[in-house]
Amino acid sequence: MVDSHTPRKYVAHRKARCAETRNTSFGEVRELTSEFVGPFLDRTTDARCARTQIAGLTSDVWLPTSDSVYAQAMSSLVGLRLPIDWGTFGWPANPRFGKIALATGDPQWAWTDTAPDFGIDAMENPSGHAVDGTTIDHVVLLVPSLDAATTMLGDIGLDPRLKMDVGGRPAAFFRAGPVLEVIESPVRAPSIYGIAVATGEQLETLALRWRAMGVSVGEIKPAIQPGRKIFTVHNLDAGFAVMSEDRAIATS
Repeated sequence: MVDSHTPRKYVAHRKARCAETRNTSFGEVRELTSEFVGPFLDRTTDARCARTQIAGLTSDVWLPTSDSVYAQAMSSLVGLRLPIDWGTFGWPANPRFGKIALATGDPQWAWTDTAPDFGIDAMENPSGHAVDGTTIDHVVLLVPSLDAATTMLGDIGLDPRLKMDVGGRPAAFFRAGPVLEVIESPVRAPSIYGIAVATGEQLETLALRWRAMGVSVGEIKPAIQPGRKIFTVHNLDAGFAVMSEDRAIATS
């Protein structure tokens, strides 16, 4: 059965992979990725080893709020357009979280220098209106071939910080400003699936406020990263999740 919060354009893929919906997404997008397109971690010894790898790579992979991440990347992602009305959440129509500005419409992106050759439409770099206390934690990109995607990203100076094959779906993680989570999936062409943002506000408070505004907010769950939580926003045409901020980064 397809649940109501699955982005409509991925319903067919969800039906094809419904047997894998009891796993946990490495990228912490769980329901955001329709529970099948993320690299999944079963609650097994292998999964625990993978989580150990995540913790050990915090300084290398999970630094979406660190200026050094943007400085080290030869090309950085600075703008995203997704079919999400950002004003729904009480934000400006074109919010900017740190160095990433968002817009509403068909998926597009903007890079500081050369964009990877995925055939994804480019957008003008939007200025956006700064929103304090929120950053882009990671961006999810679906690709038909992880090897080809890795080559394309390497062509602009981005190398994978972590490559794993879990749950039968190869995935790699790149520093492109925010973390870029690239997942090999049954798609015809590369596509931007969605994003996860990190906030300094208590998730319980934020979820309560958004529900009062009519936003369909999922259950708050523990994130794989120790000490962090996550919830997914349902009934959207793109994936969107909210995480508590990484305190190690926030206090550094």
